[in-house]
Amino acid sequence: MRDTKIDIARGLCMVSIFLLHTEIYYTGEEIIPYACHVDNSLLAFVFISGYLFIKPSSNTFDLRHKLLSILKGITLPYFIFTTAIAFPKALVREDTSLVETLTSVVTGHASWFLAALILAEMLFAIIIHFSSKSKHPTFWLFICSTLPYLLIAAIYHFVPNDFLHDTNIWCWQNALMMLLFLFAGMMCRKKQLLSHLQQPKILIILALVIVSIKWLVTSTDMTLTMEPINISSFSLLLVDGLAGAMLIVGVCRHLPDNALLQFTGKHSLIYYFICGATPMAVCLALNKIGFSYSGHYWQVIVTFILVFLTATVITYGITKAKSRKR
Repeated sequence: MRDTKIDIARGLCMVSIFLLHTEIYYTGEEIIPYACHVDNSLLAFVFISGYLFIKPSSNTFDLRHKLLSILKGITLPYFIFTTAIAFPKALVREDTSLVETLTSVVTGHASWFLAALILAEMLFAIIIHFSSKSKHPTFWLFICSTLPYLLIAAIYHFVPNDFLHDTNIWCWQNALMMLLFLFAGMMCRKKQLLSHLQQPKILIILALVIVSIKWLVTSTDMTLTMEPINISSFSLLLVDGLAGAMLIVGVCRHLPDNALLQFTGKHSLIYYFICGATPMAVCLALNKIGFSYSGHYWQVIVTFILVFLTATVITYGITKAKSRKR
């Protein structure tokens, strides 16, 4: 049975990401700071992916089946969608050629988050496979998920950022950071922790942690940017990411069912593929008809609603076309 509350949580993550892109394309800058919601939405999405990674009732893990699932479910759509979007993007953006756009597809930077998620899920599946053969599978799974995060934190402490950004093919550095969040999500389901996360006192504590971190980051020069990686404190990002993910999932257990958010969460990958192109197209159209940004945030809200409705219509059309082919 499908967990509609998890779909709502993923839907809310997409709302956050679409709002960011709407602000950037419509106003030319991010108005709500990135660190206030975007990193939480991205890491919550990874956490939820870990939550859904395996069925808790399953006693065996089929590595081949899981890798094929990742290939069909995310990897092939990545190449199909990003290649299809590459042509109109090259025509609209004067600063990017078609060759550069297609190169970004091949190197995994056409959609950095999905590229990193693909690589992270493949690595996580391999880790689960080999950990399951040991006497203490959970212990080794924890170690193999935690060490990569610590490795990236150490590397970014000692190695120049410019060199690391230039060598981040298929966003492997982001992928290694995601492993720990996949593990946390999977353990949350395996140990049935959602019943605890949705308790009001736990949600209040998580909210206080998040508010404190946001105040610290926004009142100082600290950054928690995921891509390109510009993180002042990896330990702070870890606490912020895990607390934010648990807060989002826990709060969504109390929300009433919402058809739009459930549809968004269920088809979140399609939404993510068009989260850049749709805001760009809608904002260009609005600017041409004279509805340009003049410093009032209500204009951003109106634009966001138009962007999200447009993305929903496109996603609905894609899902209907896929269902007809079947």
